[in-house]
Amino acid sequence: MCGIAGFVLNSSNINRDLANINLSKMLKKIKHRGPDNEGQYVKIINKTLIGLGHRRLSIIDLSDNSNQPTYFENLIMTFNGEIYNYIEIRDLLLSYGYNFRSTGDAEVLIKAFHKWGMRALDKLNGMFSISLFDKDIEALYLIRDRFGVKPLLYTHKSNCIYY
Repeated sequence: MCGIAGFVLNSSNINRDLANINLSKMLKKIKHRGPDNEGQYVKIINKTLIGLGHRRLSIIDLSDNSNQPTYFENLIMTFNGEIYNYIEIRDLLLSYGYNFRSTGDAEVLIKAFHKWGMRALDKLNGMFSISLFDKDIEALYLIRDRFGVKPLLYTHKSNCIYY
């Protein structure tokens, strides 16, 4: 099942320790969605604080290699769902020279975004909610499958977006 949570906070008064604590509290609220692992990424960029969190329910790849957040070059991603055609996408990415250390769909997904950008969505068959942070352009993308099968709820409060 898994679960993702996070925030983007614009402020001149940023406390990274408090942000880590708040993200931990958010993830604790969705622990039932993923009891197998918890991961966080918190980064201050200029006057913006980015936080991505993940609760994992291990299904496809049971190893630690599929723990999230997932990192690849300039991208950081958390992902809830399943990509049904990830093996076909993985084979295509292998033909482009990509290598894989896991057998899960999350690593395939982040490398698909690396290769094709947002056009990777055209290749996906599945149900998913994704938070994808691109460090190079300092942009956070919140993405949901076409039918909204996997939840992706967000709110804007003061100078912060929470999801």
